[in-house]
Amino acid sequence: SKNSSQHNQSRKAHRNGIKKPKTARYPSLKGTD
Repeated sequence: SKNSSQHNQSRKAHRNGIKKPKTARYPSLKGTD
């Protein structure tokens, strides 16, 4: 069950362009501001 979820997320991330780490970094800076 967990493996399936990870595989699905990975595929979606690739389609989106894997903007998870970058997106998390931007909001972090904004929050500190």
